[in-house]
Amino acid sequence: MDNTMQRKYNALHATYWMGTLCALGFVAVLLQHKGLTNTEIGVVTGGSSLTTIVLSPVVSSVCAKVKRFSLQQQLIGFFAVESLLFSAIVFLPLPKALLMGLYIAMYALNISTVPLVSTIAMNYIADGKPVNFGLSRGIGSISYALCAIVAGQLVGWFSPAALGFLFLGANILCVVVLWRMPATYSKTEAKADRAASVSLFGLAGRYRLFFCLLLGFGLAFAASACVGTYLINIVTSLGGDASMLGVATFFMAASELPVMAVAPRLMRRFGAKSLLAAAALFYIARNGLVCVAPSLPVLFVGLAFQGLSYGLFTPIMTYYVAENLAKEHQIMGQTMIGVMTSGFGSAIGNTAGGMLQDAYGMETMLRFVLALTLAGALMVVSLRQAGKKQNVPQLAKESN
Repeated sequence: MDNTMQRKYNALHATYWMGTLCALGFVAVLLQHKGLTNTEIGVVTGGSSLTTIVLSPVVSSVCAKVKRFSLQQQLIGFFAVESLLFSAIVFLPLPKALLMGLYIAMYALNISTVPLVSTIAMNYIADGKPVNFGLSRGIGSISYALCAIVAGQLVGWFSPAALGFLFLGANILCVVVLWRMPATYSKTEAKADRAASVSLFGLAGRYRLFFCLLLGFGLAFAASACVGTYLINIVTSLGGDASMLGVATFFMAASELPVMAVAPRLMRRFGAKSLLAAAALFYIARNGLVCVAPSLPVLFVGLAFQGLSYGLFTPIMTYYVAENLAKEHQIMGQTMIGVMTSGFGSAIGNTAGGMLQDAYGMETMLRFVLALTLAGALMVVSLRQAGKKQNVPQLAKESN
């Protein structure tokens, strides 16, 4: 493996997920500071997720056709827009409606750039410059976790405005990393533009098992997104504060690195569908412990199952797309992962979670989380058997 290439891609994930933590990880803390209720926070995060369903395919389709600018240059452009939006949200005294609109746009744009980061790695691998995507994504999780500790302390000492300075610093570092990486461009051929522009509905019809797996994980992700967005409320109900939210987020994100780093080896040994089924079952352990936690230590244990649930799902599904979808559908395939989880799933979890809390209390929201988790996990596990009957091709060996 080209260690220089691996280090640069590791640095991309490290800086990228630092910025994402600042923008999204403390969303409820920041918006509560700005005067929004749980229901309004649910409207913002749910609206962002719905916007992602529309925006992410558009971003991916356009980026797949752009030949003049590299994927790295395109990402830099998106980061500039995100920085302007988040700076306005944090530092300007905006009317509530405008504040909500800007956050929806910034949140959706941030999620829509994730497929481009994944595609850079897949392009390098296709060019004979293998990188371990799971390792890099795991390093991104550690970066997210460490940044959560720092952000939690700064928010506790000062105010949520500290998130704005952290976000700008992370984006500057990420831009520096992107400029120093070897440029890679969309691999869509001109004659294949029409195929590359296949809609999400077309992709779902062409790769039905892939879509159904994502639908199951979308339900599990809805439950996790609900927990993640309103984690500050769960933490405070157990006697914690914003600094403890940082610790809780650290346990959640730090657990992902070991699993993501060994994902290629696990995939060769056990197969993609078996690992996806295992990830679905671990979602039950994760969300179940969070929902019944009587104390902060039990909550932290539950969040530590993030590695075996989300941490296993993310690299395996990314490799699944690279091996089982046609080359011209790769960017859109990576996009569908985000649409069905961060889009469809988060829209359900965040919107319903905020409304249920304000109308019926946290216990009702937690029961809702358990129901979604069980439904999603059972769907994925049942599809593992269906996949065997359909003789769907298994993943090939991956670079390690």
